Amino acid sequence: MNDQASALRQIVQNIKNQRARAPSEGARVVCVTSGKGGVGKTNFTVNLAISLSKKGLRVLIIDADFGLANVDVIMGVTPQYDLSHVIRHEVGIKEAMFEGPNGVRIISGGSGVLDLLNLSEAQLSTVVDKLLCMEDVADVILFDTGAGVSPNILRLIGASEEVIVITTPEPTAIMDAYALIKTVLTNSTGKKIRLVVNKAESIAEAHDTMAKFAGVVRLYLKTEVEELGYMLSDPTVARAVRLQRPFVASFPKSQVTRDIEAITWKFMDSQPAEEAKGLRRFFGNLMNRAK
Repeated sequence: MNDQASALRQIVQNIKNQRARAPSEGARVVCVTSGKGGVGKTNFTVNLAISLSKKGLRVLIIDADFGLANVDVIMGVTPQYDLSHVIRHEVGIKEAMFEGPNGVRIISGGSGVLDLLNLSEAQLSTVVDKLLCMEDVADVILFDTGAGVSPNILRLIGASEEVIVITTPEPTAIMDAYALIKTVLTNSTGKKIRLVVNKAESIAEAHDTMAKFAGVVRLYLKTEVEELGYMLSDPTVARAVRLQRPFVASFPKSQVTRDIEAITWKFMDSQPAEEAKGLRRFFGNLMNRAK
């Protein structure tokens, strides 16, 4: 047990050392997405963010789920501003941030995400300087995207350096997740893609789903998908949603919280894409896709 605790502390220290040595590389930008709705993507994003924050990292969530933004609902907070106010120059980016549990910062996308994606290259470049200061307050930036393969979602995913795909063991969810990854790889290469299986009925089912999915992607898409972890089916998730409090805060000893903890340590110990350069690279990619 002491050896395990020592190893975990070393992971945290390594991340802090990397942050101190190379601040110019900026925040780690990750898109959390899914092939279909209802698989627990936003719940995963919120609880991963809080778990990362408890490990000493500064985390920002940008709710980019067009039309169905509900990070604030799960967090139990009501934002006064969203990204659209920033784009219209009504408030600064830091005014649009609000704080959730454990110091996690959130920016509600609202119509601002669609506005951002529809800006011309020249218009986007004038907004980017404002948005880059988000790296001053975050080590990890999580974009909670919508589900599916719409052009706007693909632009966000294509601009990011890392992607976490959420699925359940249900055949329709697996097929949609595969279709999403196939489409992403058609439009961009060299991306770190990680898989999380949610709502598994057993550890065996979770591992079987991850292994088979990764095997199919390896065989037919010639790409490695990292098995980031799983969350077993747990009734406390629904109870936490009704309470409008993340389950890691409401039920810290639950099975699903232990599962998120395991995913968190693996995420922290994993490496971002070699070419990762934080928000500056993200917005550079986004501008290239606006041309």
